[in-house]
Amino acid sequence: MKSLYRQDRLKKQIHKEIAKIISSLKDPRASSVTITEVKISPDMKIAKIYYSVIDNNIKSTEEMFEVAKGFIKSSLAQRLNLKYAIDIEFVYDKFLEKAFRVITILDKIKDEESNK
Repeated sequence: MKSLYRQDRLKKQIHKEIAKIISSLKDPRASSVTITEVKISPDMKIAKIYYSVIDNNIKSTEEMFEVAKGFIKSSLAQRLNLKYAIDIEFVYDKFLEKAFRVITILDKIKDEESNK
């Protein structure tokens, strides 16, 4: 039980700190990034950071994260004050795309039914 509580606290803290670090980056691509979720491995050594991008320039954002990953990881380690630095992995969150697709399909069905 304690481990789950600690893991949840750590996820929230990582989410908050990563968002602050990314907003402080001088790269203009960082301004369109939103951190949507953080998942931590059971041993709490790897964090998957899920993000979405406002301008849909996913490839460019992936490149930015690849370049800034070392800086982000070291900044996070300093802010969290843990025994070891957590390994981070950035993953594009496709949830918003899927949600938009579902809404589009539902609207299309609604239009087809109203035309009958």
